[in-house]
Amino acid sequence: MPELEIQHAKLIELKDDLSDVMPGGKTLTVQFNPESLKLSYANQIKEQPNASGGGGGHGGGNQSQGSAARQFVGTGTTKLSVQLWFDVAAATSAPFIVDDVRRITAQVLYFIKPKPAAAGARDTSQRTPPGLRFSWGNFLFDGIVEGMEESVEFFSAKGEALRASITLNMIQQEILVPAFTGDGTVPGSRPLWPAGGGQSLQALQDSAKASGAAPSAGGAGLGSGSGGGLGGGLGAGFSASASLGGSVGAGAGVSLGLSTGAAFQSGGWQAVALANGIENPRAMPAGQLIDLSATKPRIVSG
Repeated sequence: MPELEIQHAKLIELKDDLSDVMPGGKTLTVQFNPESLKLSYANQIKEQPNASGGGGGHGGGNQSQGSAARQFVGTGTTKLSVQLWFDVAAATSAPFIVDDVRRITAQVLYFIKPKPAAAGARDTSQRTPPGLRFSWGNFLFDGIVEGMEESVEFFSAKGEALRASITLNMIQQEILVPAFTGDGTVPGSRPLWPAGGGQSLQALQDSAKASGAAPSAGGAGLGSGSGGGLGGGLGAGFSASASLGGSVGAGAGVSLGLSTGAAFQSGGWQAVALANGIENPRAMPAGQLIDLSATKPRIVSG
């Protein structure tokens, strides 16, 4: 089985208006992916002063009746907080194999340092930090760096900094809502179905099939209409041995040769029960999660 390629988060410089990636801009791939991403959303609330006359004006509140003045929402903000770790003592590849971790963190500090005003600008005193995109897989956040905190935590015997963390705080002057395409269904996903208290496996399969969300059984299996048990009778003139590996014989003495593998490859409820490790398919515990697509027996050792 091929190994999955780990996607590392990146810091990518954007144009000042955050419209696109800066041509020839700085890009830094993080050494370790963050453990979590913290997003916070806020509205700028503007309160209208209470109108005179006890709240008779438009939009005014009445404090005597406990009603607040009408509030107006200004431009909202979205903030991202993420902690990044760098450790040159544990580095195995460039550009992290260096003598001092601050050589790496200095590249992160680049994104908070204001840039000189553009040539020909009216006000040369107005300086802005670079636009920044935090990219990790399908997670993108465009904004500017509002604040940054660096903590150096490990040193060599020579006093060289080897490990450091940076808490990066970014801000965007609008409420950012994730946008996705498609319905998000993962191909080949196998949802688990919760069993009701005392519900049989067959009843759970029937309800799942009725909803159109469960796979159809490939064979009849040893259903309740034919005896209802792994070792039960199959009706008049038929008998089955209690052993799963035994054959099922007809009254006339003709062996049908249903071995364990063949019986459970049919996709009946027995295969599902064995694959999910269900001890009593006729009365399952409430809340037990069942994979109705499972067909391979679960091997339990010990």
